[in-house]
Amino acid sequence: MLAELSRAGVDQLPTDASAAAAAAGKRDRATWAADFGATRGDLWAQLAFTYADLMFDNNRETPDTAQKLSRARLALEHALYHAPAQPGAWLLRAGLALRYPSLSLDAVESLKMSYYTGPTELDLVPLRLRLTALSNMVNDAEMRQFLRRDLRILLARNQQSAIADAYNGASPPGKRMIEQTLDEIDHRAADSLRTSTPKQPLPD
Repeated sequence: MLAELSRAGVDQLPTDASAAAAAAGKRDRATWAADFGATRGDLWAQLAFTYADLMFDNNRETPDTAQKLSRARLALEHALYHAPAQPGAWLLRAGLALRYPSLSLDAVESLKMSYYTGPTELDLVPLRLRLTALSNMVNDAEMRQFLRRDLRILLARNQQSAIADAYNGASPPGKRMIEQTLDEIDHRAADSLRTSTPKQPLPD
C-alpha cells in the first residue's frame, strides 16, 4: 500500500529531453516507492526513468553527475534483476552506456534486450533507432535486422521526422546503414532524407 501511494507516475521511459526533465522532478517520490516496493522491479524501473535526463545532458560530467549515474545504475540493476522483461529499462541502460563509457556497461547487449523484450513497444522505436544509429552497432548482423524493422515501422506510421533525427545524429556507419536500408525499402524516402535540413542530434 505504501508503495502504491508513493508511486511517481513515471510509467514509461521518457524519450526526449523535456519529458526527461519532467520525470526528474518526480525522483524523490519514485525513490520512496522503490524503497517501499523493495522487490518490485517495475517501481525500480520508474525510479531509473527519473534519471533519463542524463541521456540528454550535453554538459561535462561533474561530481553530481557521477552520483546520479551511480544511483541510476543501481536502480536499473534492481529493476532488471527483479523484472528483466522491461524494454524501457534496457533502453535506458543502453543510452547511458553510450553517453557515459566510464560506466563500462554493454550497450549492444542492452539494445538487443530492449528489442527482445519490447518488439511492439512503438513509443520506444524513435529513441531506439537513434541509439542504434548513433553507435557503430550496425556492423552487427542482428542489429542491422532490428534497425531495418524499426525503419519499416516508422515509415508505416509516417514518422519520417524520427528517421531524420536518427540520421542526423548517427555515426558515419549508422548513416550509411540507414541510407542503404531506406534505398531498399522506399527509395523516395531515402532521397528525401539525404536532402532534409539537419536536426538536433542526440548528445554524444
